[in-house]
Amino acid sequence: MPWVAALTAVLTAVLGWALLADAERWGGLWMAAVLVHYHNLGLLWPLVLAGCAWLGRRDWPARTELVESTPRTRAARAALVAVLVAGLLALGWMLSLLDGAARAVLAASYQPPGWYWPVLLGALGVATAGVLGLGLGRLMPSRLTGPVLAFGGLVMIIGSPLLWEETNSRALLLIPGHLGPTDEYSAVGWRTVIGQAAWFVALAATGWVLLVSGARRTRLLAALPAVLGLAVALSVLPPADRAAPRDPHAAELVCADGEPRVCVTRLYEPTLPQLVDPARRALTTLRRLPQPPTAVIQGTARYGTFVEQRHDTVQLSLTVGGDGTISTGTGSIEEDILDGAGTWKCGAADDDTDTWNRIDAARTVAGLWLRDRHSPPETLWEPVRALVDRAMTFLRALPVEAQTARVAAMREAALDCRSDLYDILTNP
Repeated sequence: MPWVAALTAVLTAVLGWALLADAERWGGLWMAAVLVHYHNLGLLWPLVLAGCAWLGRRDWPARTELVESTPRTRAARAALVAVLVAGLLALGWMLSLLDGAARAVLAASYQPPGWYWPVLLGALGVATAGVLGLGLGRLMPSRLTGPVLAFGGLVMIIGSPLLWEETNSRALLLIPGHLGPTDEYSAVGWRTVIGQAAWFVALAATGWVLLVSGARRTRLLAALPAVLGLAVALSVLPPADRAAPRDPHAAELVCADGEPRVCVTRLYEPTLPQLVDPARRALTTLRRLPQPPTAVIQGTARYGTFVEQRHDTVQLSLTVGGDGTISTGTGSIEEDILDGAGTWKCGAADDDTDTWNRIDAARTVAGLWLRDRHSPPETLWEPVRALVDRAMTFLRALPVEAQTARVAAMREAALDCRSDLYDILTNP
């Protein structure tokens, strides 16, 4: 029995590590790594439940009693099994985060307070799956119990958010690994921690009762802890869209010395030295336009969404690669800032491909004009490339003053997240 429990824990650690591993993700996103790790609980939970149900269907207490000189009570024998399985599963879960934690320490980035709560909550969750699986396996000692639990669990965990996520019901937070919408600035709220912990403890208690009970009447009482835990959890848990609110300290701006002003959020502070020089060169280039911006700051809104913009500030969306360097689109950081004449990319619905193509083309044209370039990069995909070529031909045929006025008008429209940027550049 011990080697089987140890093997289950090792598999949990390996699967948890494999699901978390991402060479492209910057290690400095400490809380983001923790939250991805916790989200992965949703995939591991049904598998652990099924594996431990297979263990539970075997009469381990009886086998243990045969080799013991002093017989123990069923509760004592079950306690050894449950504690061993739960403890090893929790240990395996925490070990699977070691790589992500080490990368975060080496990146020397902002360490949010309370980052350990999702880790402990995940350890409790995977241990709960183990104990509940043992209990259900003993209650239903069929070879089909494990596969049915695995399939049913995956359907529930994957399907429920897809069907009811827009409701933001707090019941969604009863799903292992579910925290509602999150991003790199999120931090798990205390109500979420307490509510989910209460739910996990209640499920573990139900599994315990099923494991140690011998009489049918006692087994019927096993549902009582789960019912009580459900009531407590639902009274404590917040709506799903407020389960992991933003950490205001992570989103605070940290600025470089000197002028013009260049700032990033505290979470991305290690990348600030990479941004300063290209950002200031871009601000110098943007002085060709009327009312040019005088600062570059990191934006924290989701890429492509509406953002309240100001004339004097460029809001830049930052992406950092696994090696800690700022990732750019088709060129340099400076070119990324100049595309769109220093504006945030927005103006169309996510699925409106045609409008996005025209917006991308207009933004590319503005950047090329500011850099005195005539042809788009080779990596630009064909529908946008054709639009860019047509707009550049039209724009360059105008007098210099008219060119400046067109690009300035396009920038004004982009600051308002309008969708007609291409028309502004190309309409006669």
